Amino acid sequence: MNEQYDCLCVSVRRFLPVPDTEMMKKILGLLVSATLLSTQPLHAQDINNLTPEQQKQLLQLLLKQQLGGMQQQLAQPAAQQAAVAPAAPQRSEASLADAFKQFPTLTQGVQFERFRDGFAINGQRYIDAEGKITAYAFDAQSGDFTYLAETHPGEYVLKSGRAMTHSEPITIATAQKQGVLWQVTAVTGKKFSGYRLIPSSRGFVIARDNTGFRYVPGSGTTNIVAPEEFSIAALQNGDIGNTGYILLERTPTSNGTQPGNSFGALMSAVQSLGSVVGVGKKEDYALLNIQNSRLVPVNISLESKQVQVMSACKQKNFLIAKCAQMDSFESAYEANGTRNMSHYFWRINWFNVPGRPILVSQEGGLGKVTATDLNSGKKVILFERAMGIANFSAVQDANGKINVTAQMGFSSETREDVAALLDSLPGMAETVAAN
Repeated sequence: MNEQYDCLCVSVRRFLPVPDTEMMKKILGLLVSATLLSTQPLHAQDINNLTPEQQKQLLQLLLKQQLGGMQQQLAQPAAQQAAVAPAAPQRSEASLADAFKQFPTLTQGVQFERFRDGFAINGQRYIDAEGKITAYAFDAQSGDFTYLAETHPGEYVLKSGRAMTHSEPITIATAQKQGVLWQVTAVTGKKFSGYRLIPSSRGFVIARDNTGFRYVPGSGTTNIVAPEEFSIAALQNGDIGNTGYILLERTPTSNGTQPGNSFGALMSAVQSLGSVVGVGKKEDYALLNIQNSRLVPVNISLESKQVQVMSACKQKNFLIAKCAQMDSFESAYEANGTRNMSHYFWRINWFNVPGRPILVSQEGGLGKVTATDLNSGKKVILFERAMGIANFSAVQDANGKINVTAQMGFSSETREDVAALLDSLPGMAETVAAN
């Protein structure tokens, strides 16, 4: 554009020496018309009253004003663009480590409670001002937590904090979800991509089928590799960070339920039915020790996670409705918002009692709730009922003790301090195999 300005100046200057005052007046008239919108009124008769020398000076002044205004207008879009897209700040792992060291150490643990749209700390709901919390993980002993909040449709932020410290959580990454693919960028600039994004009490896991990457802010990244017949489960009801275990789910290809394999699907359904009623095993889930790759199988069927929703229904009588359509899909919650207690998320819970990871699960049907010491493999029965246990919940209190409550018919019963029960109760004949 500067070359155009120069050409304009040269072409005008060529007129300056010309003694044709009428031509000078025409040029001034054009420039005055373009300039007068932002200056004091100057009419054609005013130009006629100027001497040729004054007209020449006025012409030069108007040219400078015109060129200066055009340059300013061209500079504005570049300045606006720079203001809209500032450079993303980056932090080093060392600075993140220093920031987390500023969190005070808790003198006692805290109790976390799960909700469909977030969590609570010692009974107080925790929410984020930037967006809705959609996924989270926590450690009751240290008070550490990490959560994923949706700030805009398809855009998320990952933050890590510590309960009961009154300190703001630290942003560790941003994420975008496009279809089934997650794109994650840590504040250090490191980038990840995968199909599942799973928070840990400190950091997160990004998973691709049977492989994944665990990122701990201030420490860096480690790899996770599971057996080929498994993938990393999308939902984790235990903290990967403080237990060292991650839940795996058998792939449909490996259990015979892939599309087109009707015989395999039939056999899988038969095995699933046997598992539900307590006859036989269908170990479609397993816990993987991310340090030594030890695999602990869990006797729960892959098909148990589905929810059925009926539609196009007509009421036959007070008790019976006839429905024309049924949709089946995976969900940890029923259509009415209650927990889908057949889903693996509620049936597989694991915790860390200092140095001792413990699994609380409802395996091999609905008749038993058991506890397993993942270090020794010892398994004990916490609840047993021939008619089935409708639901149960396992929580870790502020003292680190694991307490389990089960619905036994019309009444509920509680077993406190599961770690102590593992030491005192006789073990089942079945023990966890160390693979």
